[in-house]
Amino acid sequence: MFAPAPTKDNEPEMLDASDTLARAAGKLAAGNVGAACVLGRIVDDPFTGALILLDIESMGLRGEEIWLLYSDVHAMDLGRFIEDVKVQARKASRFRDWS
Repeated sequence: MFAPAPTKDNEPEMLDASDTLARAAGKLAAGNVGAACVLGRIVDDPFTGALILLDIESMGLRGEEIWLLYSDVHAMDLGRFIEDVKVQARKASRFRDWS
């Protein structure tokens, strides 16, 4: 269910507007069970979860990177993980606006 779909040149599959929350989480999890669990917890709140998934997408995080950020950097604290993702995504969007 969470295996990434094949893409050209082994690039990660981008999220589409037509993706369900489950499909978006699956694309971002990229086959990593730990990331899938974290993303599943995030989408428990559909509206906020969708926004966080878009932030994760904008940062270019996939699979193991998501799991390591959650488990190692934030010691499995979902609230801290989400706040960090929001802050980093905002910083990244400001940088893109200036280029």
